[in-house]
Amino acid sequence: MARRRGGSHKRRGRCDGRKTGILSRERRPGLSGFLRRVFGRDRLTGQVALGLVGVLAVTAVVYGVGVASAKYELSDIGAWLSASRKGTVVHANGLAGKVDGRADLIAGMRGHRIRVVQDGTTVLLVDEVTGVVSRLDPSQLKVAQSRPFAVGVQVVVGAGSAYTIDSVKGTVQRIDPVDLSAVGAPARLTPPLGQAGIDGRGRLWVPAPQTGQAVPVHAGVPQTPVTVGRPGDRLALSIAAGVPVIANSTDATATVVKPEGLQKVALPSTVTRAGRAGAQVPPVTDGQVVPMLGAEGSLVLLDTGVGSITSVALKMARHDFGVPQMLGPRVYIPDETAGALVVYHSVSGSFEARLPVTGRPGPLEVFVKDGLLWVNDPDDENALSVDDKGIPKRIRKYDPEVPGGKRNPLPTPKPSGDADPEPRRPQPRPGTDDPPGAPQAVIARGSGGTITVTFRRSARSRIAPTGYVLRNRFGLPVAGASPGEIRDDGTALRFTVPGLPCGRDFTFRVVVRYVDPRTRRPVDGAFAESDPAQACAEPGAPESVSSTGDSGQISVSYGESGDTTAVKEYVLTDAAGLPVREATPSRIPPGDATRVFTVKGLDCNREYTFKVVARFKNGGQAGSPPTSLHPCKPPGAPANGTGYGSNRKVTLNWQNSGYDVTYVVTGPNGTSETKETTFTETGLANNRDHNYSAVAKNGAGTSSETTWRVSLAYPEFGTRNEHNNQTNTRIRADSNTGSSQVGTIPQGQYMDLTAICLKSGGSVTEPESGQTSQWWARIKWGSGIGYLNVTLMSGPDAPDEAHFECTD
Repeated sequence: MARRRGGSHKRRGRCDGRKTGILSRERRPGLSGFLRRVFGRDRLTGQVALGLVGVLAVTAVVYGVGVASAKYELSDIGAWLSASRKGTVVHANGLAGKVDGRADLIAGMRGHRIRVVQDGTTVLLVDEVTGVVSRLDPSQLKVAQSRPFAVGVQVVVGAGSAYTIDSVKGTVQRIDPVDLSAVGAPARLTPPLGQAGIDGRGRLWVPAPQTGQAVPVHAGVPQTPVTVGRPGDRLALSIAAGVPVIANSTDATATVVKPEGLQKVALPSTVTRAGRAGAQVPPVTDGQVVPMLGAEGSLVLLDTGVGSITSVALKMARHDFGVPQMLGPRVYIPDETAGALVVYHSVSGSFEARLPVTGRPGPLEVFVKDGLLWVNDPDDENALSVDDKGIPKRIRKYDPEVPGGKRNPLPTPKPSGDADPEPRRPQPRPGTDDPPGAPQAVIARGSGGTITVTFRRSARSRIAPTGYVLRNRFGLPVAGASPGEIRDDGTALRFTVPGLPCGRDFTFRVVVRYVDPRTRRPVDGAFAESDPAQACAEPGAPESVSSTGDSGQISVSYGESGDTTAVKEYVLTDAAGLPVREATPSRIPPGDATRVFTVKGLDCNREYTFKVVARFKNGGQAGSPPTSLHPCKPPGAPANGTGYGSNRKVTLNWQNSGYDVTYVVTGPNGTSETKETTFTETGLANNRDHNYSAVAKNGAGTSSETTWRVSLAYPEFGTRNEHNNQTNTRIRADSNTGSSQVGTIPQGQYMDLTAICLKSGGSVTEPESGQTSQWWARIKWGSGIGYLNVTLMSGPDAPDEAHFECTD
């Protein structure tokens, strides 16, 4: 009977019509078995079939068939995310919000914090505990190579290159991105080194704070460093749309390394108070705007294209915030205390609803790739992709049906032969380690003394949720919550809590419930927590105060907060809280759609700090966080420059490049400053080229430089000899009568001559004309040159703008 059941099973396996392809577990019968079955019927049929097999074989070679064709293809718009708790990394399709591939970590990496470094098909995994770096082969969904490096090693990839940076030792090593071996000798820089990055031209940039420089590295070889501060300054690098930007939090400047040169931009002074590490700056941004998070909720938006600054004062809780990221007009700030993203819309100048991620304290990995924002909880299943419209998609990192890993390995080509397909392995019964995930997108909103808590269902595992209950932040039941429990059966996912006081923050947890497979009893599982919410807001200080400056004026915008019925008016004050008399308008009523104050006539070289204050009808008031800024933009480089030379003089001209600009001009005689758009330098040597450079600066920053190369080559001119009626005219070897004679012009003869320049020498009085002069013309004579006093020739009596002095 046992044998009969086994044989029956084999027959069913051959005829079940299972699907083939790279995701299939089943293997097809070998070619030899197929031919035996065909030839076993009759010889003619077999011969025809053999010919068809030959055609199919060629087709298979050209197009590929089944698992033998070989490489697993992932979505183009995607990213690899770490899943440390499961000992894997997963690849997510950002547009679909789904995981489409998984790879297991090597044994020594499991349970460790893993940093994923990715660029195109290069995917490197950095073990932050051991320093081991592994290469992931996306086509095979497995780790291909691993090499040990120092703990804390930086790994940077981009433009086909890969580097490791030992920040402590100061070594920069180019590596092969495939086998991870060293390429060439290591470069040695002054440690400690900052976070490095690769620009759009394939150069590695490494901040070296101890020298106040950023060092470019090309093909593993350090190039000329760029000075961005003083030794010991706090430096941070960002690559904005392929352009290096180095933020200096010590002197509140940012240096933009443009192809045409360096531009330096003054940052608000709040970055200097940003702590030991300085302002938080993203390592890479897709666009030209770099967000920087400074002290006291100060958000700085640097537009590297024009060098303009927007200073935003955010009213945020005293939480741990991560590095801000920007996608489209939105800035996303990781709140690692609340497990959510703070969202600020830079165009409207207002907060948007927070994006919940985990609902609990913990690290969040946030980055921009392929036009999407990616958010990952490295310690759990939570992940998001967010598009440029701010729409999030939840990603289930622990989806058990995803290809790759031990549970669902990719099929491998089977050797030829008449082998039977493998049966499907039965799925294991649910275990206690497979509970449903936490509820998602828990949002609490208040109005009229009632808070409504909405959420999305838990990510399903092999144990299905049975329902959800509401708890307070201590995990205790919430009195008055309705309903008491929400079943997981399509019921609206909404709790309401009425009768709450105004002006007080409430935080709620939504807890998933399920049946424990061991005890068969319902239990509480994972939970997600809301952001604090108020049942009804009391009037408060204005929020989202931002300022922009240009042409000696600052515009300050704000958002209203709380119940504005209690607000009498909004006024602009200085840092000390005194009203700004120059502000226009002087006050703004609540509900006004403009919500912008403007202050004109300001000094570009000063930084100004403002607050927006809400004055209440009962006589009280509340002020916003301060925002600081210079009232102008950094100037552009001097444009449309021209330069021309005259006798021992160079004149430069250019167009005005900004507001309240001083131009710093450097030439052969040193450096000078001018407010004008023209510059003249005299006393120069003729018959040579002179190099000049000019940069524009004001209180908001310094431009890249404009250069000139001006020639003072001798302009030859025509002349004739004169006063040759008494004696022969002698042509001398130098500019004095004591020099030797190199030629003569016979008495009474007159001829055309070519003069080169005029040289001071011995004084001569010409008896025929009575003229006296010390100036001699250098003339072309035969195949050489000679000198003739100007009293014996037509033309200039001395050097002028068009006739140059001989200075060689």
